[in-house]
Amino acid sequence: MRFSGVRGNPPGMKQCCPPGHGCNDPDGIEPCALALCRDAAQEEDEAALAVQRWGDLEMARQRHRADGEQRFRRRAFQRARDRALIGLAMRRRRSKRSPLRAA
Repeated sequence: MRFSGVRGNPPGMKQCCPPGHGCNDPDGIEPCALALCRDAAQEEDEAALAVQRWGDLEMARQRHRADGEQRFRRRAFQRARDRALIGLAMRRRRSKRSPLRAA
C-alpha cells in the first residue's frame, strides 16, 4: 500500500479520526472524534488530554519539526483520542442503562 501526505496515513485520511470512523467514515455520517473530544473536554479529563495532544501535533507540524517528533506527537494524540472515545462511549452506555433494582 502506498502512502502520501503525512507519512503513515493513506491518501485522504484525516488524522483527527480513526480509520473508518468519524471524518474517515465511508458513509460520512459519524461525527468527528476531535469535535467530540472538544465538546467533552470540560467534563472529561481524557477528552481534554486528547485536545491538548492535538494542539501539540498541530504546533509540531506548523514549526516543521522532524518526522520523528511529528510521529511521536501523532501517536500520543491517537492514544489519547482512543482512550477518550472509549471513555465517552462507556459513560454514554452507562447513563442509558436503567438503574438496578434491589432484590
